[in-house]
Amino acid sequence: MGRAALTGGSWRGLAVALALLASLPARAETLAVVVPSGACLLRAAPAGTHAGERASLAEEAVALGGLAQRLLADAATIRLAAAREGVPAFGDWAYGWVQSYVTSYRILAGAVTGLAQSATERDAAPGARLAEEMAAPMRAAFRARVLDPALADGGIAADLAHVGAALDAAWSAALAASATRLAALPPAAAQATHRLDLAAAARPIAPALAATAPDDPLALIAEEGTEPGTVFVRSMRPVAARLGAIALRASEAGSLVAAGGAFGFALGGLPGGAVGIAGGVGSSWAIDWLINRLDASLNRAAFEARALEAIARAEHRLATEPAAVAAAALAARIDALATEGDCR
Repeated sequence: MGRAALTGGSWRGLAVALALLASLPARAETLAVVVPSGACLLRAAPAGTHAGERASLAEEAVALGGLAQRLLADAATIRLAAAREGVPAFGDWAYGWVQSYVTSYRILAGAVTGLAQSATERDAAPGARLAEEMAAPMRAAFRARVLDPALADGGIAADLAHVGAALDAAWSAALAASATRLAALPPAAAQATHRLDLAAAARPIAPALAATAPDDPLALIAEEGTEPGTVFVRSMRPVAARLGAIALRASEAGSLVAAGGAFGFALGGLPGGAVGIAGGVGSSWAIDWLINRLDASLNRAAFEARALEAIARAEHRLATEPAAVAAAALAARIDALATEGDCR
């Protein structure tokens, strides 16, 4: 009986002790808070205040990263809208009869120049040089007619500055709200157990975004279309079709003019020869027009699709790369909350 009574009393005592412990307040935190102005405050806070405030700012940083991604995507879409709309007009120009005729021979001249330079300099990769020289006329035209009107005004840098300013304003507001909440806590005299350096986390984000602006946005867009094996700027029109058109134009022009002149001269002497040459030139142009129409019917749709695809990839790159920088900058600001230092 005594042992049983003693055991019952021990349980009752343990229950009372546990109840008393549960009624005691949780161990408080002493926070060292460096507000954005640089002043350091010591504040007594309930347990979990430090973790909760840091988590709140981390959530805000994630939300701002999403905002940056949306703003940058919208800016890139709007910025390159004029380029996308200019592709059909560029197709009209590129596949126009006269321009296509001129372009064929300019590409041929580029090929000859590339081969000559490769032979002179003993180039280890003559194919790459040849492709560059052949691409130059169409690349320059694409830049001047499609990209310049959309990107030559420094709009990308302005878009980045706008997004950076928006992020800095929102992040500064979040830090100010955090500082207000923490400053309202009662002062503490004990040594700090936790630290939140809001001043270190307040560094501007805009400069990091501005640094992502390309020195030459037009070159960035052109390079975006390059891929191993299928190169947008080097084959604005299918290489096989262009080389075939060049060969046919060179051969039919010379042969028809010569044959017409010879036939006319045989029939009517010099006057007949002149008429024959004129007829040969006319026939050459007629055949050339048919070649150009055939080229357009076979290749124009793919030509414009590649141009639009390159612009779309460039648009994606112009949005995602700065967005990644913004997200990294915001994550660094969260890490900066733990910056060590004295609080006096």
